[in-house]
Amino acid sequence: MGQVKVNHDGTNPVVTGFKITDIYKDFKNVLDVVSRGLWAMVKYAKGNCVSFTTRKVLEYAECEFLATPVVLTLVRHVLMQLKEKGYLWVDESRGVRKYVVCRGSLLWDIAKNGDGPEDVFAFIEKEVE
Repeated sequence: MGQVKVNHDGTNPVVTGFKITDIYKDFKNVLDVVSRGLWAMVKYAKGNCVSFTTRKVLEYAECEFLATPVVLTLVRHVLMQLKEKGYLWVDESRGVRKYVVCRGSLLWDIAKNGDGPEDVFAFIEKEVE
């Protein structure tokens, strides 16, 4: 997907050279957004865990304009597959589904010690169907 430029015309963001449907034409675009969001959250975490919602993943990836029900569902699909493999866990105790990645998880190690979101992308691409 690469970098997306957002120009503001005063009322609505206008994305140059990008349509919102481009995100789900190729599933690798979704994986790219998720990997950038997870990398940013974990890389700059000051504690032992980070908790986040699907919308926060898009915000950390600087793609909050993609927060439509379809895209949020695709992000949720990726996160739930990572949960099933044991790389993160889900907290639904307060009525809001929050995903949690903690120190000691392979996902945490790759994001914290890797060279960038590309390492997280390669890992997620290998693990998610």
